[in-house]
Amino acid sequence: MHMADLSIIIPTKNEAECIGKTLRAITEQLKRDALSYEILVVDDTSTDGTQDVVQKFYSHDKSVHLVRHGAPHAFGYSVRDGVKMARGKMLVIMMADLSDDPKYLKTMWKKFNEGYDVVAGSRFLRGSHIDSYSAPKLISNRLFNLAVQVSLLFPRISDSSNNFKAFSAAKAKGVALESAGFEVGAELFLRMLIAGAKVAEIPVSWTDRTGGAAKFRLSGAVLKYFGLFVSMFKLKYFGGVKA
Repeated sequence: MHMADLSIIIPTKNEAECIGKTLRAITEQLKRDALSYEILVVDDTSTDGTQDVVQKFYSHDKSVHLVRHGAPHAFGYSVRDGVKMARGKMLVIMMADLSDDPKYLKTMWKKFNEGYDVVAGSRFLRGSHIDSYSAPKLISNRLFNLAVQVSLLFPRISDSSNNFKAFSAAKAKGVALESAGFEVGAELFLRMLIAGAKVAEIPVSWTDRTGGAAKFRLSGAVLKYFGLFVSMFKLKYFGGVKA
């Protein structure tokens, strides 16, 4: 069986208003870029017709797959199962609301083929653009990244918490993940970084959703990201496994 260039993992939970537009944007971009792909829409028992939208899309694009995700249900578990199921050479985590622009996938693929294990989309490099990013989220993001730069000794990393990252599928599948929430992308990134993975950052744009309801809750996420930082601190200074 031919191995796809990219595996795109999109967790969903009641995203019927967004997912069709997102799938169209991603598939049209990848076809323009002449990249082979599979898209895994990992759905957490949506009740708003999300699954119907994805199945309809599959009827004319057999590279788009609906994965009905069993318990336990949460964004992190969906990503973790998506990583296990992915059959492409490079896997990418993307949001169902199209906050991540698929035009950057070609650059990620190019960097991957230059030998990078991780290509991280950064919203805080020269050339990046952010639209409608709230002040509390921005402050929390910058504090977490500062902790990564100073305490974990990765001073050149500018956006460790952004889930829009591309990973070597072979390397990512060897990483044992524990996160259940939105911090799962940061966990995969930091575990690979600590294990010595070769990492590149590229500037990307981020735009807040224009439809559907946001699932991210800052109040709960702050504690989860703090817990992740403590775990990664212990991993770096008190031992762990290689990615």
